Formats: sequence, C-alpha cells, structure tokens
Amino acid sequence: MLSFADKSQRLNVPGLKNMGNTCFFNAILQALASLSSVREFLEEIDQRAGVTRRRAFTGVLRDCLEELRPRDEHKPCEVVTPFELNSKITSNLESFRGNKQQDSQELLQFLFKMVINDQRRGSVQDRGLVDLSICGMRQPEMTRSISDLRLSQILEERSGNPMHGLQVNLLQCMRCHRYRPMNNQPFLDVTLSLMGPGDRKISKLVDALHLYTEPELITGVECSYCSVVDELKVTRKEYAEAMKQMQTVDQDHGNGGSVDVVDLEIAQHERKDWIHTLEQLVNSPQSFDLDQLERPIPRSRGDCQKRLQFSCSPDVFCFHLNRKVYRKVGGAVKLEMYVEFPLELDMNPYCHYEIGAAGETKIKNGFKRRPGAPPTVFDELTKQQYLLYDLTAVILHHGNERCGHFTAYRRASPSQWFFISDERVREAPVTEVLSSCAYMLFYERKYRPKRVARSSETETDDDDSLPDVPFEPHVLLPGDRF
Repeated sequence: MLSFADKSQRLNVPGLKNMGNTCFFNAILQALASLSSVREFLEEIDQRAGVTRRRAFTGVLRDCLEELRPRDEHKPCEVVTPFELNSKITSNLESFRGNKQQDSQELLQFLFKMVINDQRRGSVQDRGLVDLSICGMRQPEMTRSISDLRLSQILEERSGNPMHGLQVNLLQCMRCHRYRPMNNQPFLDVTLSLMGPGDRKISKLVDALHLYTEPELITGVECSYCSVVDELKVTRKEYAEAMKQMQTVDQDHGNGGSVDVVDLEIAQHERKDWIHTLEQLVNSPQSFDLDQLERPIPRSRGDCQKRLQFSCSPDVFCFHLNRKVYRKVGGAVKLEMYVEFPLELDMNPYCHYEIGAAGETKIKNGFKRRPGAPPTVFDELTKQQYLLYDLTAVILHHGNERCGHFTAYRRASPSQWFFISDERVREAPVTEVLSSCAYMLFYERKYRPKRVARSSETETDDDDSLPDVPFEPHVLLPGDRF
C-alpha cells in the first residue's frame, strides 16, 4: 500500500518562473507535482510511448513535475523555467498564446486531454497478423445494460488515469424503490456550488458535497416496473373472475345452456400466458422496454428521487469551488467567503453505490463481478480505508471575478507544507493552509494499491472494482439508501 511516509528530514520545493501571466499554469503544475499517483501515471505513459523523433507532451510534462519534486533543504533549489512545456501547450492551445491569463481549472482539463491523446497513441501498436487472427476469433459481446457500451468507452479513456472517476445518475421510484436505467459519466474534477437553496451560502466542503449528491424529488415519472405490477394485478383479477364465470357456464351447459365454453377457455389460456410473461418481468433483475411487450399496457406514474453518486472513485479527487456566481440583477460577482475543508476527507457518504456494488462476487440485486476478474481492492482494504483521502494541494485565486493572481499550497511531506507564488516559495504551517480561501482542492487516496505496469499489447482495464451497472436492482443499497 502506498501512503505518506514519515520523514524526519526537512525538505524544500522549487518555484516556477512566471513567463507572462502564467501564474494559473504554475499553480496547476505545483499541485500536480504533489500527487505521486499522477507522476506514476505519466511515467507509465512516457515509457510506453518509446523513443520517437518528436518528444510526446506527456514526457515533457513528466520531466517538469520531476524538477518540481521535493528535495533536501540543504540541496540547491533553483527556480524551474518550464520553457519546453510552455511551448508544447502554446502550439496546441491558441488561447494560451499572447500572455493572456486563463483559468487553472480549464487548464487542468486541457492538460489531461493532451495526456490521454498520448496514452491512446502509445497503446496502439502494429502487431501484424496477430490482431487479424484475434479479431477473426472474437465473439460478439452481449451488453448487460443500456450503459455498457458507454461504460466500455469510458473505461478505455480513463484506463489507469488516477484523476478520472465515474459518477452515476440514480433515479429511484418512491413506490417500488427500484431504479431506472443509469448512465455512468466520467469526470476529471468536480465543480461544487457554494450557494444552497434560498441563496444560502455553503461554509464547509462536506456541505457542498452533500448538496452535490442530495436527492431531488421529481413528480409524474413513468415506472415500467410499477406499470407491469399494476397490469399483473388487473390480469389476475380478470383471470379469477373468468374462472367463476366458467364454473357458472359449466353448470348452465349441463342444464342445456347455449354459451360456448371453448371461447372462454381460449381466453383463459391467453390470460394465463400473459400472467406468466408479466411474472417473469416482475421477477427479473434486468430492465425491460414496455414498448416491446406483445400488447400495450397502461403506464403508471409517480414520484421519484434523483441524485448523483460517485460510482467509481478516482485516486485523486479534484474539487473546484465555484466562486463565480451571477446576480439576478445582472453581472457576475466572486464569492470571497471562507469554506472549511479537512486534512483527511472521508468519501464514504458519497460513494454508497461503489461500496454496495463492488464487494461481493454476486449480489442479490442481480449484478455480478465480471467473469475472471481478480479480487477487488476491497479485499485488501476495508471499505472505510479505501475511501479515505489526504489533502495534498490547494490552489487559491486572489482578485475579483474578472482577473487576479493564482497561488498554491502543496504538501511536501506529512509535516511540511509550502506556499508558492510563482518563483517565491516559503514554508507554511498547516493552520495557514486550512484557513486559506481555497479555489481548488486536491485530495489523494490515502491507501493506494500498487500500480501494475501493463504492456500495450495486453492493454486491459486495470480497475476491476468498477461495478457493473444493472437496470433496476431490487435493493441497490442497504436500508433503501442511495
């Protein structure tokens, strides 16, 4: 397991030269340099890329982060000038040219977009006739859920990326407590609102996360499961009434009645088959399309709760506190209030879906771990430990909603923090860090399973803890919780 090691030696970190309104760029680089999982990820991509005539962007970024690594305080600590990295970004991002100030959060998105492009190029190699023979033998895959194809694409994009996670939209019927088909969406960072209902200002990070994941009541939502249950109830009632009618007809027929018993029996057989079909749907853990049924049925509507959960937590959670809000009278304003954030963050309350879905080989709500998948990380760690995160970097914005200056706090060791403003670096007490007016927060998983290097010829998903997404599980979480 990887975690912060106790080090008695005193460290120092280098500053970064401002190359013309690049404080936003420097702050992001200092934050990324504090994340060991990001450095390992970049190194893996760089090694896989091999030697090329033109150095890949990822290799240049990795070298820059290596130059920013902490070093013994007695060793020389010169200011780093990221000239080559700046040149790479300038050639790919037009808005980065001309010494124009940009936003750190937007730059983070762009940096990882370029890294992922390098990752894709590095994972595709010419393997001659091997690929042809494998493709010829490959059987078509059966998708288990409506989101499987999208999920495969997401996994391909986030393969090994410590900052890429998944979040899932959950829609639960308040009557049957079943879930509608869910869609996983990837994220690199999480933007949190600092304004609650009724213009209430959020004063804690955990409160912002609660607001981000709290349920929302939606009325008049169609539920396929309730529709089938109602249709089954009506059909069973019709079947029982028809049975009584047939008994009466049998008596009348014995007394010389003229009603055709054969027509009633045929109708009953059809009802019986229909009841069997409906019962199969009711007992199925999978979803179904009402339009695909052999006959139309009335649609049942009711109240649902919708909320967001993290379905696959990343090794690094990056939170962007949205301090720019628009007033009703027009114009934007920056929120300057302090938001409390912890040194250690427990993400368990916001990852119930991941915990509930990844722990067992087969769960009663109908989904399984993928065949052949090795034990999940939950086998090595307790669920509580796996979702504990340490604060590693804080980015601040000084100024108004139009312009300003970006600085950063970064963690060099468990007991040492530094405040960095471009070239200027000074050691800072942790109390100063925790009392700062944060704009972006970087949390790294406290206990991380060791990365396993993979060759590009055997590229597979390295995150087997990701739960398969069922259509409508009976009970996705214990105690009817989200």
